[in-house]
Amino acid sequence: MLWLSGWITKPLTFADCVGDELPLGWEEVYDQQVGVYYIDHINKLTQIENPRTQWRQEQERMLKEYLVVAQEALQAKKDMFLIKQQRLELLQQEMLLFSQAGEDSSSLHSALSGSSSSGKFDPEQMKVEVACRRERLCRLKQELAQVKQELQYKEMGVETLQE
Repeated sequence: MLWLSGWITKPLTFADCVGDELPLGWEEVYDQQVGVYYIDHINKLTQIENPRTQWRQEQERMLKEYLVVAQEALQAKKDMFLIKQQRLELLQQEMLLFSQAGEDSSSLHSALSGSSSSGKFDPEQMKVEVACRRERLCRLKQELAQVKQELQYKEMGVETLQE
């Protein structure tokens, strides 16, 4: 805001304007032949189009563009959430397999290695593998909870923009 006199202020930009105000440097003029036109004294231009309307249209265009970007980001976050959820389910299935095959070392070895049970079974290695998978399971659960919360916030933001 610019102080023109003790109590009168003039907005510097269209964003600062209230109602039908024009910012500093703009003037609305009436001509009997042309009608209403606008003078931009700063850029030394005249125009018939109402600059307030142009500014509002530009704001709406920018908001719509941002909404598209926000919706794309929301979809990417949803996709990431689904992938993490699938990984979690696979890991939970592996852990279930481990618990079911706990006594049968060849089945457990096969499940861990992804190959046949022709290799030598190492119980210590098996414990390490199980511990690693448990840690990964815990980490995935935490990541999934975090992504879910971020997803909720993004959905609320997009809904707000759409209104």
